[in-house]
Amino acid sequence: MGPLGWRRLWNGHLWLGIGLLLPLLWWMGTAIAFVIWPLDQVRGRTLSTGPKEAPSLLKAGMIPPPDLVERARKVSIQVIEGHPVAVVHKEEGTSVWDLEERCSLGSAIPVTWAEAAAKRDFKGDFLPSAVLFYDADEKGVALTGGGGNARTAPTEYPGPFPAYAFHLSQGPSMHLYVDGLTGEVKARRTGVWRFYDWCFRLHSLDITGDGAKRSVIFAVSGLWFALGITGTVMAWRKLRRRAR
Repeated sequence: MGPLGWRRLWNGHLWLGIGLLLPLLWWMGTAIAFVIWPLDQVRGRTLSTGPKEAPSLLKAGMIPPPDLVERARKVSIQVIEGHPVAVVHKEEGTSVWDLEERCSLGSAIPVTWAEAAAKRDFKGDFLPSAVLFYDADEKGVALTGGGGNARTAPTEYPGPFPAYAFHLSQGPSMHLYVDGLTGEVKARRTGVWRFYDWCFRLHSLDITGDGAKRSVIFAVSGLWFALGITGTVMAWRKLRRRAR
């Protein structure tokens, strides 16, 4: 190979290195968010009071009526915010029954119960700017603060449905999600979590489909392979010239 060929090989090796540097900078840059905040702060645990509702005991005779549990696939009895309830799962849907009042609560617990659980969980003044309800089909509606407009389920909440969402106006844009069947706070989402999740999606290439993700991995692997070959050839040439 003549001097011009070696020069082209060197230039190709240089551009291969620059091309490989770009995805490395991408992954290193997006990984910075992983070390800035502690995981407890990302998940909103530092804004949680921690203690849960004091356990309550069921009273004798608090069982759902026979016609309610007929053809049921699953029945669970629990105390939510001091109210004994039965959650009945049937083929046609799920219903919540108040065992104390002996009446149906519909497809989820009342919003006041969910709000009490969210208020007890949040550390600070509980001032929701909007309250939303998402049914079992993940279709949402704004109960307050949104004019009742229909909403789709948020991607930031991967938990079970139905669920209530409480958007707090103060602090780090906290969204509290409460399970509509158990009254448990299932997720706390803040601005820090959203930025962290955005960086994680960029870092793991979740913003693309599986096909595009595989293409990027193969391209980077090809760059590594080509860079290694050109570097080996140039190192061999240099060692050979020294031996002469």
